[in-house]
Amino acid sequence: MTETTEAELLSTLRARIRDAWQADPVFIDPIIAAGLTDNQRTAIEKASQTTAETGLSHFVAIVPGIAPAAEEDWSRFTSDLAYAMHKDSGEDQTLVLISEAENAARSYAYLVGDSGPAMPKAADMLARSGSDDFLPVELAVPYQLGVLVAAARSTDPPAPPDFDTRDVGDRDEDYIEATGLDNDNPDGLVFAATAAAALGVSVWLLRRRTKYSWRKSLTTSPTLVGGGSLERKAQKALEPLPEPIDDESWDVYDRGRRVQEALSTLLTDHPDWAEDRDFSHRHAVNVLVTTARWVRARLHGSASADQEPRFCFLFPHHRTGVEEFVLRQPGTTLTVDLCADCRNEIDAGGEPERLMVPKRRGSRRPVPYFRRSDAYAQSGFGSFQPLEDALLDSRTSPEATSTGGRR
Repeated sequence: MTETTEAELLSTLRARIRDAWQADPVFIDPIIAAGLTDNQRTAIEKASQTTAETGLSHFVAIVPGIAPAAEEDWSRFTSDLAYAMHKDSGEDQTLVLISEAENAARSYAYLVGDSGPAMPKAADMLARSGSDDFLPVELAVPYQLGVLVAAARSTDPPAPPDFDTRDVGDRDEDYIEATGLDNDNPDGLVFAATAAAALGVSVWLLRRRTKYSWRKSLTTSPTLVGGGSLERKAQKALEPLPEPIDDESWDVYDRGRRVQEALSTLLTDHPDWAEDRDFSHRHAVNVLVTTARWVRARLHGSASADQEPRFCFLFPHHRTGVEEFVLRQPGTTLTVDLCADCRNEIDAGGEPERLMVPKRRGSRRPVPYFRRSDAYAQSGFGSFQPLEDALLDSRTSPEATSTGGRR
């Protein structure tokens, strides 16, 4: 494979991670997702849930093996991303773990504070078990997250997990025996073939099987609410705003109050928004929370808050390279905000995935959210008008509601 191809794949991976951390605390790169076993998925998701229960903001990314030649650039990217995540989270501390999906999982584990990202002493890049064996991803992720939590709380790090590839049958607590795996086939080994196919053949071929499966089902990922993070951010967004310091900031302050009013209305009207099978509600909460965070940063005079956040019309959690785009639809064209990935997919002749929701309350028929007549469709999540304006206007209009369909 050429250096150009490797660089392009790495650049695409970076873009996917940047999009993902805005939406969900766990990201598994599509290139290697098919190679994950049930044991691995369960271990990663449980580790994230356990970390969320501590109240610490966190993000976990599972990625293919990174070529040694790109390691320096990858290390720089992961540390920069970790710091950007921390600034965006608004928390005192943020935990970021980026792990390769291998039988010897190399990890970048960061505890991030206002002074920047740091790797705890116990967070070895190649974590080992008590018997000095390299850890597979399903053990590395829980262990590394445990190390990060301990560092954040200034407590002793957890003991290395028990994972001994020798004499499997001699130890009752051995991981392989406990999970019913045989000694020749630990979970992580499936990635040798998967990663080789991903890097040596084509990303397109790996995705082709399920490319358009989204058309026939409701959107179920990203969940956006993993570990209760979005719920906590929503409550934090409703806290009193900083007082304006000049005439210009009054406009921003007024915008913030409208965002808070719209968010409060949405949470009241849809108390089950975080569990509802209609994912438009959680995307709306995410958009309002992100906008509220920008308002707060502007009122604090942050130099990084010059640009108002923009959201992809087709899938609002896409945030990378959002620009105006003329989108052709049956019988019409729409000028909307689209992310770079969706624009590239359209330019290549494809059809990007979009947010699919029930056609109406109680319906099982999936439709793109903008085919309904509710406030989300009228706003286009910011493409046509600010979401908070559409939500508040819908409260006084008999025409539309935020549940889809008409009253």
